[in-house]
Amino acid sequence: MKKLVLALEVVLGLIPFLPLLSDTIFKTNIHTSIMKMTLQWPLWLKMPIFLICVLLYLYFWYTIFKEIKNL
Repeated sequence: MKKLVLALEVVLGLIPFLPLLSDTIFKTNIHTSIMKMTLQWPLWLKMPIFLICVLLYLYFWYTIFKEIKNL
C-alpha cells in the first residue's frame, strides 16, 4: 500500500510538466497556447494561482521524500 501511495504522489508531482511533455511528444503547441491565454489574465489573478501551484508542488515532493524516509 505504501508503494502505491508513493507512486501516486510521484504522478501528482509530474502533473505540472504534462504540457511540456505533450508538446515534446506530439509536437503540439499546448504550452504556448496556455501561456497566451494566461498572459491576458490580470496580475491579481495570476499571482495567487501561481503561489498555490508552487506550494502544492513543493508539498507533493515533501510528502514523497517523507514516504521514502519511512520505507
